[in-house]
Amino acid sequence: MKNGMRKAVVITYITIILGNVISLVYTPFMLSKLGKAEYGLFSLVNSIVAYIYLLDLGFGNAVIRYNSKYMVEKNEDGRKKVNGMFLTLYLILGLISLVIGTIIYFNLGKIMGKNLSPDEIIKTKQMFMVAIFNISLSFPLSIFNSIITAHEKFVYIKVINLVRTILNPAIMITVLLFGSRAFGMVIGSTVFNLLLGLMNVIYCFKILNLKIKFAGFDKVLFKEIFRYSFFVFLGAIAYQIYWNTDQLILAVFVGSAPIAIYAVSSQFNTYFISLSNVLSSMFLPKLTKMVTTEENKTELMEVLTKVGRIQYYICCYIFVGFILVGKQFITRWVGDSYSYCYVIAIILMFPQIFSIIQSLFATMLEAMNKHRVKAYIYLTIAVVNVLISIVLVQKYQGLGCAIGTAIGMIINAVANNIYYKYFIKLDIKYFWMQILKLVIPSLITFGLGFLVISIMSPTSYISILIFGILFSIIFFIVFWMLGFNNYEKNVFVSVIRKVSNRA
Repeated sequence: MKNGMRKAVVITYITIILGNVISLVYTPFMLSKLGKAEYGLFSLVNSIVAYIYLLDLGFGNAVIRYNSKYMVEKNEDGRKKVNGMFLTLYLILGLISLVIGTIIYFNLGKIMGKNLSPDEIIKTKQMFMVAIFNISLSFPLSIFNSIITAHEKFVYIKVINLVRTILNPAIMITVLLFGSRAFGMVIGSTVFNLLLGLMNVIYCFKILNLKIKFAGFDKVLFKEIFRYSFFVFLGAIAYQIYWNTDQLILAVFVGSAPIAIYAVSSQFNTYFISLSNVLSSMFLPKLTKMVTTEENKTELMEVLTKVGRIQYYICCYIFVGFILVGKQFITRWVGDSYSYCYVIAIILMFPQIFSIIQSLFATMLEAMNKHRVKAYIYLTIAVVNVLISIVLVQKYQGLGCAIGTAIGMIINAVANNIYYKYFIKLDIKYFWMQILKLVIPSLITFGLGFLVISIMSPTSYISILIFGILFSIIFFIVFWMLGFNNYEKNVFVSVIRKVSNRA
C-alpha cells in the first residue's frame, strides 16, 4: 500500500470515528429540537434526494476509470477530451435534475398526502426546494472530485471530508441554536457543500493543472462510456432501493414517526458500512491499472483476499461489539422509546458483513468493465426486497422493512459468489477458506465479551466506554493469537514502529 494511501486510510478512519462521535452527540440534540415527526420529514427529504442523485448514471466512476486508463496510456489529449465531454454531460444532468425536482415538488402533496398532515407537506416541500437547488449545482461540481480521485490524491480528498465531518454538524447545531428547524438545516448544509465543491474546482485547475477540451461528443467513446456507466447506474439504483426505499414505504403506508425510528436504526448501519468499507473505495484506480497492464488473477486474488480479511476484522469488531452493548447504548443515547432500533439495526447489519468483506470484488468488476451481470442481480433482488417490505410493513412496520432488506442482501451475496466463481473464474473457495479461519476467534471473542457484560451490566456512558476498552483488548489478543496471519502481524508491527519513530 502506497504511503499516500496509508495516510488517507488513517485520515479516513479519524474522519469516520470523529464523525460518528459527533453524530452520536448531536443526534439526541437534533431529535429534542425537531421531534420525531420533523426528524422523520428531514430523513424523508434526504431519501427522495438520494434518488435524484441517481441521474449521475454512474458517470462518476467512469470519470475515475477513464482518467486512470488514459494516464497509464499517457494519452493526454484523450484525457482532455473525455473530461470536456463529462463536464458537458454533468451540466446537462444538473439541468435535468432541476426539472425533475420541480415536477416532484409540485406533486409531493399527492404522493404523501395520505399519511402526512398539510403542515408536514408544507415543511417537506420547503426543504425539498432547497435540496433541488443543491443537486442541480452539485452535478457539474462532482466531476472534479472524481478527477482528483483518479490522480490518487487521497490525502487531499480525505482532509476535505474531515473538514466536512467537523463543520457540517457544527453548522447544523448553530442553526438549531438560533431557533431555525429542519428548513434552516437544509439551507446551511447546501451552502457549505457548494463551497467545498468550489474548493475542488480550484484544486483541479491550480494544483493538478487540469486541462479540458470541449471537442464535441466522440460517439464511439461515448457509447463505450455509456455501456460502462449504465451498469454502474443500475447498481446505484439497486443500492438506493435497498437503503432509501424503506423510509418511503413507511411514509406511504404508516406515517412520519416510524420513519424516525427506522432512520436511527439505519444510522447505525451507515456507521457500520462507513467504518468497514474504507479500503475498497480507494482501489478503483489501482485495480484499473492492474487490469490495464493485464496482471494475472492470482495476484488479483491475493489483493482481494488481503483486503477482505482486513475488512472482516473491522466488521467483526463493530458487529460483535454492537450485539453485546448496542441496546444499552441506544437506550442511554436516545431513550427507551427507541430501544426497538437495536433489533432493526442488527437485522440490517448482519447481511452487510458478506457484502462488505467482498466490496473490493465489486470495484474489481468495474475496473474490468464486467459489472453488468452483478448490476442485474442486485437490481432484481432489490425489487424483490421492495415487494417483501411492502407486504411486511403493514403488519410489522420498520421491522418488516428490515427483514425484507436482510433477505435480499443474503440472496444477493450468494448470487454474486456464483458469478465470481463460474463466470469471472476467481478462486472463491480460497477466499472463503481464508475468511472461515476467522470464525472461531470471532465466537471466542463474543463469548468472552458476553462474560464481561454479565459481570459489568453497563448502562451509563462511562461503564459502556469501559466495556468498549476491555472488549477491544479481548478482541486484539484473541485475533493476534488465533486470527492474524504473518502478513497482517507484520503490517501491524511496521505501523507501530513508524508511529514510535515519529514520536
